[in-house]
Amino acid sequence: MAAVGTEVLRKALKQGANPEVWIRFPRQLGDLMFSLPFVNTLQTEWNQAAREEGATLRWIAVGHDIGASLFAETDPAFISESRIESRGEGKQDPMALARLWRNHPPVAVVNLSQSVRLGLAAWLARVPIRAGDNDNHLRFLYHHTFNYRTPGKHLANRFEDLLEPLIGRRTMQLLPVTPERFGGGSGMDLLRELGWGGEPYIALAFGTRVDIKRWFPEEEKWPELARIFMERGFRIVWLGGPDEAPLGARLAERVPGSLDATGRTTIPEACAIQYHAFGTVTVDTGLAHTSAATGRPTLAIFGPTFDAACGPQGPYALVLRSPVVDVDPDPVGASCNGSHRLSAQRVARLFFALAEEAPAQAARPSA
Repeated sequence: MAAVGTEVLRKALKQGANPEVWIRFPRQLGDLMFSLPFVNTLQTEWNQAAREEGATLRWIAVGHDIGASLFAETDPAFISESRIESRGEGKQDPMALARLWRNHPPVAVVNLSQSVRLGLAAWLARVPIRAGDNDNHLRFLYHHTFNYRTPGKHLANRFEDLLEPLIGRRTMQLLPVTPERFGGGSGMDLLRELGWGGEPYIALAFGTRVDIKRWFPEEEKWPELARIFMERGFRIVWLGGPDEAPLGARLAERVPGSLDATGRTTIPEACAIQYHAFGTVTVDTGLAHTSAATGRPTLAIFGPTFDAACGPQGPYALVLRSPVVDVDPDPVGASCNGSHRLSAQRVARLFFALAEEAPAQAARPSA
């Protein structure tokens, strides 16, 4: 039997519904990355159903620029249009959307965030398929709901509860983050401008807005790790957002020959750099999740975050933790979170062990 959502999709398209699917994505980059397997699986099913009805679906992404700017350069065959909000600009007015959709609504609206505006507009316009997050207790807006902030399983798996009524199955497929799909090729041009000559490199994403997730003492641990990698013949690329630029400059200064791209890339450019890297070492931050989704080796140093619920998802992603109590009689940075107890040597050894499993992305330098 066909899924309820797919049945409604077919019927609505036959009746002349606008062949558009609007999706509001979560605000944070990591949460958005967790939603991509859901979107990938939904698209595969619904695009095929639409083609069988003689239609081509347009997929419209809505979201905050912290995460949704991932779609700024995306392949139109994947996301046809991006409506990105930034600093209060670009927010969707629910009443204006409802008026726009009143006589010709999209076939579906899927709200993967707790924002009310898109769901309310869809309800007012009687969009044929309305699905969304019920964490804000607005179940009445939707035909199908799920609860994202529910303990007990990984955040990515919680989308299964919404996928099942929409297509009739729960299994999701990872959506690889590649430059062909998401753009960002100019990131490699940036590396060349910084002095990269085509040699293999490892990306280090050290920054996060949450202090207890950092790898303390940062200005000792990260340079030490960088020097270990450079001794193996790899170039080092520092990655992070504008907030991390001052620290990135200090780290690069401590490691002559490394390339500081901190605060200089868009999210698609950072993803492209990670895609072409030998691999990435990172803390618990959005770039951990983008790196994992590129399919490249990703070693994520976690502090207090419960990785069983929000660890990066990818074929070669590994979370590394340290003891939660001091095991050294003279610990360094004992007032910080547990990740400070991890040595650069252990991180490097485990990273190379992980990299041995991955297919070659670039020619390896001689040891």
